[in-house]
Amino acid sequence: TTDPDLRVADEKLIAQTVQHYGSREKASVAFVGNGFAYYGRDDLANAMRRFNQAWLLDPNNPEVYFGFAVVLHDKGGNCEAVKQFEKAASFGKYVRGMTPDAARVLVLCAVGDKSLSAEARAALFARSDALYTEALAQEPDKGYVHGSLATAMYWRGKYEEAWSEVKLARANGGRFPEQFLRLLREKMPEPS
Repeated sequence: TTDPDLRVADEKLIAQTVQHYGSREKASVAFVGNGFAYYGRDDLANAMRRFNQAWLLDPNNPEVYFGFAVVLHDKGGNCEAVKQFEKAASFGKYVRGMTPDAARVLVLCAVGDKSLSAEARAALFARSDALYTEALAQEPDKGYVHGSLATAMYWRGKYEEAWSEVKLARANGGRFPEQFLRLLREKMPEPS
């Protein structure tokens, strides 16, 4: 930053956290954890502040970009969140557990951005499908992956596929908010 006061504050934060944690990388990991704790309490402002501090400490920490992505998603910035998920993946692979979240946000970007061409929308859907395939092959929490896929299918207007994923999620310990199930039932009754 060009603001000397902010630069001094940043340098102080770096010095104090390195002294406490032993390295910038370890401090960044701790700040990401703190950011997700705030995120879990739906305190998006403090979550983003911690993710920004984690980035300041280590811009090569992919979990920082995962944090940016989930906050942007929750604020309705799905296409901006896609960019952050992709930045996180640019470090070699998605952070464990991030793949289904990235896949769902790709769908939300595709259906939400009316300025996208049909080709761009199809590319986002194809990327999402590939990530869900990867997640189902690698993720240990299949209930979560199938649940995420159920919501993605809902947003794509594929209600029968959404119900199939609901069934698979439930079989793998997944749970759904009643609000989602109500929305899905409004589009298509639950198959018996």
